[in-house]
Amino acid sequence: MFIKIIRILCKNSQIPINITLFTLPLIVLGGCTFLPKEEAVLAPPLTEPAQLDYKTVEVTKGKIVKSVKGLGTMVPKNNVDLFYKKEGGRLKEISVHNGDTIEKGQVLAVLDTGGLAYDIEQARLDLQKSEIRLQQVKAQEGVSSYDIKIAELDVQGGTNLLARLNNEMAEATITSPINGVVTFVAELNQGAEVPAYESIFQVAEVTELKLQYTANKAADLSDVEIGMKATLQIDGEKVNGEVVQTPKTVPSDVSQKDPEFYGRTMMLEIKKIPKDIKVGDMIDFEVITAKQDDTLIIPKNALRSITGRNYVQLIDGNAKREVDIQTGIVSSTEVEVLKGLEEGDQIITK
Repeated sequence: MFIKIIRILCKNSQIPINITLFTLPLIVLGGCTFLPKEEAVLAPPLTEPAQLDYKTVEVTKGKIVKSVKGLGTMVPKNNVDLFYKKEGGRLKEISVHNGDTIEKGQVLAVLDTGGLAYDIEQARLDLQKSEIRLQQVKAQEGVSSYDIKIAELDVQGGTNLLARLNNEMAEATITSPINGVVTFVAELNQGAEVPAYESIFQVAEVTELKLQYTANKAADLSDVEIGMKATLQIDGEKVNGEVVQTPKTVPSDVSQKDPEFYGRTMMLEIKKIPKDIKVGDMIDFEVITAKQDDTLIIPKNALRSITGRNYVQLIDGNAKREVDIQTGIVSSTEVEVLKGLEEGDQIITK
C-alpha cells in the first residue's frame, strides 16, 4: 500500500522505487518536495501578419488617343519599273546612268537586233510597191475583181509584215514613259542575255512626292484606313497629310513583288510640300486612328488579361479583389474602360 501511494505521489519523478526504509518515512512526510518541479510550457510569441505594399492608381476621366507615329521617307509618287517582255535578247547598249534626268520617250536601252533595221526598211519599200501596183490595177479598164483582190491582199500582207517587224524593234527598245529621274539601273554588260520581266530600270517622277512608312510588324498598321488625317513635322512646322495607301489597299500586282514589305507599309500624301524637300528625306509623322474625350482611363500596366478575359485588381478596404472590365480604345500607354469601374476607384498596377 505504501509503495502504491509513493508511486502516485512521485509519478514522473526520478526517485527509484526500491528506496530504503530510512528514507521512506521522510518521503512520506515530505511528499514530493524533494523532487524537481516541472517547468511551465511557454506559449509561442504572437507575430503580426506582413503588410502587403501595393502600388495603386486612381481611375480618372480624360482624353485617350491611339495613333501611329514614326519616321517616314520621301519617295516618288510614281515609280515605274521598266523591263523586257521577251526572253533571249542580247543587250546592245544602255544609254543612261543611275541619277540621270530623262524625258518621256527617251531611249534607255536597246537589244542587239541583227539585221532587223534592214528588214524593216525592205518591208517598207515592198509595201510601197504593193500599194502602187494596186493603184495601177484599179486604173486599168476591164480588170477582173479577182486581180484587184490579189493586189489588195499583197498590200495587206506587206502592211502586216511591216507592223510585225516594227513591233519587234519596239520590243527591243526600252523608252521612258515619263519625265523623271533614273533611280535604278540593272548591272548588265554589253552582249549579256536579258531575262524577261526582270527590272532593268526604275524611273521616278520626282515632281510629286509622298511619304512612305514601313512598320516593324503588320499589326502596327491594322487600324490605319485610307483617308485618315496625318500631321507631319517639317523644319519645325506642322504640315497636314492624308493616308492614301495601306497594306490592305496595295495593288495585287505590286504586293506580289514583296508581300512581306508591302504588308507593313503605308503611304501618306502631303498637302503642301516645301520646295526644299527631296527624295530620301526623313520626316516625322503621326496618324490618329482613334480618340475619345471625357472617358474613364487606366494605365495599360493595370490591365490584366487571361484567355480573353480583361480584369483589374481593385483595392477594397484592406483587401484586394478582381473586377472584370470592358475595354474600348487601347493606346500604347492607356486603356479606355467602358464598363466595370468608376471614377475614383483605386486599382493595383503591375
